[in-house]
Amino acid sequence: MVKILDEAEIRQLVSLRDAREAMRQAFVALTGDDVVAPHELAMKLGNGGELHVKGAYLGGQWIAFKAATGQFPGGGNSGFTSVLSAETGAPEAILNDGGWLTEIRTAAASALAATALARPGSTSLAILGGGIQAAYQVAAYRDAFDLTGVTVWSRSTETTQRFATENNATAANSVAEAVADVDLVVCCTPSTEPLLNFDLLKPGTHVTAVGADMVGKRELADDVLEQCDVLACDSVDVSAAVGELQHAESLRHRAVDLGRVLTGTAAGRTADDQITVADLCGLGVQDAAIAELVMTAANNTSKPQ
Repeated sequence: MVKILDEAEIRQLVSLRDAREAMRQAFVALTGDDVVAPHELAMKLGNGGELHVKGAYLGGQWIAFKAATGQFPGGGNSGFTSVLSAETGAPEAILNDGGWLTEIRTAAASALAATALARPGSTSLAILGGGIQAAYQVAAYRDAFDLTGVTVWSRSTETTQRFATENNATAANSVAEAVADVDLVVCCTPSTEPLLNFDLLKPGTHVTAVGADMVGKRELADDVLEQCDVLACDSVDVSAAVGELQHAESLRHRAVDLGRVLTGTAAGRTADDQITVADLCGLGVQDAAIAELVMTAANNTSKPQ
């Protein structure tokens, strides 16, 4: 019998801290030989709506893949995850999360990358973007860092003001104003042109970009990728196809997979004044890892005490 877990139940099973650890395990697993992670299926409709289908097998009990949607004019983000037995191939569960797992794993991965690459003691955050994911990013960074301030910028003044009010943040009038004196920068927009230039960043800043996940999208100018001291990607191959590196293929040699930084086989930050960058496109291993987290928690909850 296939279990169906709804969003309310799933939210009770997953904490930001646990999600961050699941993302660590996913990226580390990707450096080994047991993971099966096919390319994603992605499409964009004429009305702006996007569909992403991603999944993986991490070498354990389950295979998982998710379908996530966003940018549709008639609705917000949505989606679900299917979980199958790795032994029989039969479906075991539908995680009817409405896209929440995608939001939480994206934000958790961003915060994880920052904890691995940012200057110790970082306390200030700038968010470029004012959508649904931006709010999850703020929550994830507040969980991972002792933040004393958050600044937000969005293309729309109305969105910027609303987001600032709803997320206890300070509204900025420009990208330059938002990032002028912060330790951490997160770019989470659907932009197709660069928003952030290198000369806007002070020494010691860490930048995580999560918006570029399809052909044509970008948030970082070439000089950010060229002049930063460390450039880590959730997957260099994926970034070169649909992430920031699709616009700067000649700089691919500068990039390393985040999993290698987490395992210590590639260097991360080595000095407080370095500028570090993480480009996260979103991988199927993340969706599999967060699904495994839900399944394990749900099975433990259902066991007799």
